[in-house]
Amino acid sequence: RQLLAFSRRQTLRPQVLHLGDALSEFQMLLRKVVDEKTDIDVRHGRDLWFVKADMTQFEQVIMNLVVNARDAMSGAPGGKVQIRTRNVAKDECASFGDQTLPPADYVLVEVEDNGSGIPPEVREKIFEPFFTTKDVGKGTGLGLSTVFGIVKQSGGYILLDSEMGRGTIFRIFLPRH
Repeated sequence: RQLLAFSRRQTLRPQVLHLGDALSEFQMLLRKVVDEKTDIDVRHGRDLWFVKADMTQFEQVIMNLVVNARDAMSGAPGGKVQIRTRNVAKDECASFGDQTLPPADYVLVEVEDNGSGIPPEVREKIFEPFFTTKDVGKGTGLGLSTVFGIVKQSGGYILLDSEMGRGTIFRIFLPRH
């Protein structure tokens, strides 16, 4: 499934979703994925707009990001993953400082960790297929390329913000339905 999603050939079954409800139902499974030293905090914006996305694929996106966050904080006590949702109006898009994000109404999903951060030389390659910083046998290098493919196939955008020693934020912008 990851290879098909990466190559954007997997058939999506989009439906109109309220991401707050979808994440609330998925939250219990996410808690089982991280270890007992890591806290998951899910916060939803008020009056979230609807989006049109494949629920199974969206869950895979969040799962991949949470697993990577867990790995970035491995062994460190006090690890925290925050998942936040909110609406982003067309006139707010410029505030994210990325020229690839066209002005439109989006529902934003942020997955933030307080891990080690991603070095600048790695950030350039982070969404490339088969690129991994994990040891041999620990990862395929398909997680983030799959995330990228699913978000793009859903008509969305993904931005990365990371600072060494402070953590990482992945921001997923899905168009308002």
